[in-house]
Amino acid sequence: MQAYTKGYRLRVWREVSANLAPLRDELIAYAQEALDDARFKIRQGLADELSPFADGEEDPAANYPAVLHRVTLQGYLGETLAGLAIEHFGAFGKSDWHVPAFLFRFHNTEFEHLDLINEHLLEGETHDADAEAEQRPGRTGDDAIAFRIDESGKITHVLTIEAKCLTISNTGTIRKAHEKLSVPQQRPSGIRELVNLLSDYDTPEAEAWQARLLALWKTGYKEANRYDGLAYAVGHWPVKDKTKISWLPSAAPHEAYTGGRPLEAMEFQFEDLNGLVDQLYRSQANG
Repeated sequence: MQAYTKGYRLRVWREVSANLAPLRDELIAYAQEALDDARFKIRQGLADELSPFADGEEDPAANYPAVLHRVTLQGYLGETLAGLAIEHFGAFGKSDWHVPAFLFRFHNTEFEHLDLINEHLLEGETHDADAEAEQRPGRTGDDAIAFRIDESGKITHVLTIEAKCLTISNTGTIRKAHEKLSVPQQRPSGIRELVNLLSDYDTPEAEAWQARLLALWKTGYKEANRYDGLAYAVGHWPVKDKTKISWLPSAAPHEAYTGGRPLEAMEFQFEDLNGLVDQLYRSQANG
């Protein structure tokens, strides 16, 4: 489902009667691949690179992210859905958007928490991942960021994305997301983070992205076209009002959005959000 107005578009994906089932394997693979850089960062410097975690050596990324609080996992899902939708279904009428990497590696509070959890598990203690005391603050900064490039490889368009994932829709969360997107910041924080992230990789693709992102961070952001995006995943959809297709506004941007940039809203409605989170993050052998 889609709704349009000048400078604003809302797209809605709704899971009905297990229609998402054929895509679950792809979703699992995409979600796990999105977390690979975070695992790399957790392990960095803690093992022999030639023979990582052999002979029973402890893996610092063990149980990641399965043992983290459900709210954290929902956050990961929201950001992953945003990247998947932009890369596979496009945005603002263009299908050549790139999400060079996800920013999960900067969730340091959860990495520190993971180390503590694994220590307790090794000592034979039990762990209730969704206990209130296990919840940690979310990562600050941009949730996701996408780019378009021209034939020379120069970044011409920047899409900053705020992602939310809730079991029950919340009007306050929707308002805060639009307020955050409205901040008049020409150079998104995610650019600097991506440059730092990609510096750990020596592949030609990573080096090319690092170079173009560095150029964007220095002065290129002044010339690039800026867009905003909101990815909103939720565990139900409106049922009382049959004319309402979404929790996000469809006819025009939310009143709290004052950014003045073109805004693309994406809403993902699930029949069983908790089950999807468990399948993506808590049932995988490497999670």
